[in-house]
Amino acid sequence: MNFIKTDDATLITPLRQELYNTFITALDSMWESLYIASSSTYLIVESNNTIGYCCIDNNKSLTQIYLSKPHLGLMQNAIKLLIDAHLITSAKLSSIEPVSFNTCILYSISVENNTFCFQYDSDQKKLKAPVELIFATNEDIDTIKSFYKTQVGFEDTFGYTKNLVQRNELYILKDQTNFIGTGECRLSDSQPKFADVGVAVHNDFRGKGYATQILNTLAQIALSKNRRPICSTTIDNIASKKAIEKAGFHYAHSIIDISFV
Repeated sequence: MNFIKTDDATLITPLRQELYNTFITALDSMWESLYIASSSTYLIVESNNTIGYCCIDNNKSLTQIYLSKPHLGLMQNAIKLLIDAHLITSAKLSSIEPVSFNTCILYSISVENNTFCFQYDSDQKKLKAPVELIFATNEDIDTIKSFYKTQVGFEDTFGYTKNLVQRNELYILKDQTNFIGTGECRLSDSQPKFADVGVAVHNDFRGKGYATQILNTLAQIALSKNRRPICSTTIDNIASKKAIEKAGFHYAHSIIDISFV
């Protein structure tokens, strides 16, 4: 079995779609678009046939791996070879990928939660007074980037905010004098049944229920577009987890950090 590095997306896309078709729910798009997308990609080749692919980040962490259905029985061998070849020393995988996830657990010396992923309860009643969100425009981009940097600790140096504005997926909540927060409703291109929602609230307005109201409003926007709302938060963000659950979401799966021998 060989691992051949490639930048040819046309070779990976059909295999990735096969993987996504096996999911019982959606993979978090932030994880997909930031962590998996920035990883190096390798074709997995057996007897001159491509049987799958894997993604490995700059820290030698496996962020995604897939073997086509006839070759699933080789997953244990593939991951063992990756470890023995020193191509990976850890993995960051979602628990919705059962074969690769459980195989990595087999070789683990430690396992830690990284991110909680949530689904929206379709029976959840709408909030009586949803907040009024407005679309962010090009004129708002610099303000939002500064807001993300100072309030969230996220420095957008690669066009993340601009892309959301151009796709009409970024919203603002403000009153006559204050910038209260932002909301995102990202319509997944790779998982067309789902929309990822996210929220950021200015520190001066936290603890007042704005995050819950924004999330619930975004969920209704997603549903109006025939998308199932999902969202996520890191395990250490307790306030975010509470806001998400109050907005009608329930915990569905996790992204897990797995360390190998």
